[in-house]
Amino acid sequence: MKAIIMVDVQKDFLKGGALPYGYPDLDIVPKIAEFVKERHNAGDVVFATLDTHHGNYLDTLEGRRLPVKHCIAGTPGHCPDGRIAPECIDHFVIKNTFGTMYLVQRMNEYPDDYDEIVLCGGCTSICLLANAVILRAMFPDTPISVRADLCFDLNEESHNAALAVLRNQMIDVKYKGDENA
Repeated sequence: MKAIIMVDVQKDFLKGGALPYGYPDLDIVPKIAEFVKERHNAGDVVFATLDTHHGNYLDTLEGRRLPVKHCIAGTPGHCPDGRIAPECIDHFVIKNTFGTMYLVQRMNEYPDDYDEIVLCGGCTSICLLANAVILRAMFPDTPISVRADLCFDLNEESHNAALAVLRNQMIDVKYKGDENA
């Protein structure tokens, strides 16, 4: 069984949202939705992280450094993109910053070891990277991969830099068509 981690595919991070990411220019949400549905139907466990802030966001360290209110709990922008079928998500994981140990706690609720942990979503160079590094530390003997073709980021340069860091962390970078991707 694989653990599929869909990171922050929320309305505020997509076209028309409060903090939309610009790379790639293509709308990849339908591809992410298809992948999540396929993996859920294959019996894998799907976790979806939700970047979650509150009205005091601008008073937090993150808010002072990234002063754009986004993913405020209870707002439409906090919601997952509607093209992701909610029945394909086994667990939603609320996080109040880039990475979260709560994801590890939820993953550890399953008694079997994971054959692989696969991440997709965004932002490649921020939240996806932070969670991937946490997962590498907490699951040191489990293969971890990132579906680079199912990620979005600030720009191409940040995306490629994050992929290089992920590779250095012994996290495989895969694309559709790669064996077992």
